Amino acid sequence: MLAKSSRLNRVEINLLRDPGRKGKIIQGSFFGLIFKESSQSGKFGVIISNKISPKAVERNRIKRLLYRTVEDKMADETGFFLFLAKRNCVNAGLEEFEKEVKFFQDNIIG
Repeated sequence: MLAKSSRLNRVEINLLRDPGRKGKIIQGSFFGLIFKESSQSGKFGVIISNKISPKAVERNRIKRLLYRTVEDKMADETGFFLFLAKRNCVNAGLEEFEKEVKFFQDNIIG
């Protein structure tokens, strides 16, 4: 699990979701990503609504898998990253999340 200091708090999430924000939005197959550059070390957040899955167990599994992937692959990045889950992420596994995060890294960072 990602350290609490590396996760976005409610205020930061609301700033990223603000329509007047200056951030980049990228759509993947399992997640949408809102990215804002910052000189701070990377902070990450995940939003998974009840529409994605009504079961909290499934939503928490998705969060754990994504945070694990982010911790392994994106720990040294800078900026604010907010992942917005899509419906088909419920059936995805760790390998698919790793591919998705690699896709986001290629499109945002490099």
